[in-house]
Amino acid sequence: REIGAVPSPARMEDLLDDDELGADSAPSVPIGVKKLRACLVSRLVKTETQWLDEGCENVPSLPMRGDRDAMMQCTTPHFDGLVAMMDPSKSWVGRWQGISKLHPGVYALKVYGNLSEEMVTVMEENGLAYAPNEED
Repeated sequence: REIGAVPSPARMEDLLDDDELGADSAPSVPIGVKKLRACLVSRLVKTETQWLDEGCENVPSLPMRGDRDAMMQCTTPHFDGLVAMMDPSKSWVGRWQGISKLHPGVYALKVYGNLSEEMVTVMEENGLAYAPNEED
């Protein structure tokens, strides 16, 4: 698998239950173009401030809300491309990218980097598997 390759649909779709994703879910859209970061697990893109205020809707077990160090470990400024998915149930882009079951929002096409061992442990303790991005 190449760096930042699209994660397997099973991994991405296991992050949220269908019940958690309501039709009224407000999309998570970056409020600016400076200091954008992508989640290393779900590829959701937000500003640093949004990560600190909201955490990750797709992986709420990652302790990013209010914790700058954790936010820096769980996100990266190194990503390629952006795609917006506003209606997951009807999005062919969501199906193509393997993100159709995730929270509506803006996603990176590829992310570069991996979660720290500490955050991998947090995910495992919450019953979630993490498939690291392969390096060159």
